[in-house]
Amino acid sequence: MKPSLQDDKKIKYLAVLLTLMVCTTRLSMAAGQVFMALSVLTGLILTFKYRQELVVPQGLQGYFKAVGIFFLSTLPSVFFAGDMLIGLKAFLDVWLYRFLAFVLIILFIKQRNYLVKMLGVFLIVTNIDCLVAVVQLVLRIDGANRGWGFGSNVLTLAGVMVMLFPIVLVIFYDERFDIWLKKIATCSIGCIILGLLANKSRGSWLTLLVTTPIAALRYIMQNRTRIFSWIIFIVVLSSFFAYTPTYIQRWNSITNTTTDHSNADRIWVWKSACNMIRDHPVIGVGLNQFRSVYRAHYKFKQETQDLVHAHNNFVQVTAENGVIGCMGFLYFLGYFLVRSVKNWRQGKNPYDILVFTTVLGYLCLFGQIEYTLDNSSGMRIFWFLLAILLQLKRLGFEEKVVN
Repeated sequence: MKPSLQDDKKIKYLAVLLTLMVCTTRLSMAAGQVFMALSVLTGLILTFKYRQELVVPQGLQGYFKAVGIFFLSTLPSVFFAGDMLIGLKAFLDVWLYRFLAFVLIILFIKQRNYLVKMLGVFLIVTNIDCLVAVVQLVLRIDGANRGWGFGSNVLTLAGVMVMLFPIVLVIFYDERFDIWLKKIATCSIGCIILGLLANKSRGSWLTLLVTTPIAALRYIMQNRTRIFSWIIFIVVLSSFFAYTPTYIQRWNSITNTTTDHSNADRIWVWKSACNMIRDHPVIGVGLNQFRSVYRAHYKFKQETQDLVHAHNNFVQVTAENGVIGCMGFLYFLGYFLVRSVKNWRQGKNPYDILVFTTVLGYLCLFGQIEYTLDNSSGMRIFWFLLAILLQLKRLGFEEKVVN
């Protein structure tokens, strides 16, 4: 009898490699690249061996189509705007290569026990990441007044926490999840809250004010104990902010667009990007060429940080890829968000609402103040989480491993 795809031991190796990739990508970009390359190589071997069995699962084709439309909408800017070699390299790296984690999980990893273990291991690593950020702040490592965790960019850790906090809350509250995963999620809630305080990202705070109720309010309202617990938590957290000068200043600075250079410089770079869009409306200035064009022709002298991107997904995509790229991006976002809401209304499946909060939080809301689409480790984690959520949704809870 011919062996089937799901019986091949290389599936297990692929799951391990992808987990190592997502767990190391912030700690060491080189290590993340190595594990990603090994994952792709394993996927190619499996593709060649089982090419007749490979098929995108029913119900997930639309997600692939939406991503494909977005990627294709950026090709005119690759070939007809700016330096084609720079654009083509960026297309292969920024879009296709990072997206392969999503493809590999959807095509090959269809065992629920593998998927929940991959998610559980990543949660444990992120818990450590958040605690490292706390230590960095408390000990003032390198004179830091904000914790950044394993990576070098404070906003990368902030983006990861934005994606994970709604997920761990739902795992914590929904009784259908595996007990061992719920225990990890319980620890994750505390670690992520500490990480959010140490990281001090105002964008992550504001984003979670929106996505947390979307993900967890249905569970919270199910009994009085949960409602009372959240009231106490909100009171304690509000008191902490109200009586801690550092956090009072940080919160008040959200609307400061004059003396706060982080805010003011973003506005100046957005103005520059708007000028780019006005001058190059159809296909933009070229994929991954915002930085060079900005510094050469559009930078305002009032912008003090010499920013390398627009700190906004929508502005950056439109400036580099024009209206064509912007429309493709909006279609991609719209499909994921609308489809998730429709699916959730039909079946009240928690995975649908978590796909919604992951896309809304990381790309739409947090993406208002950071160009998350070009964050290498952040996007790999994004595609990793989305693929796991969609696969778990497809498999349901009936195959839950015995605890």
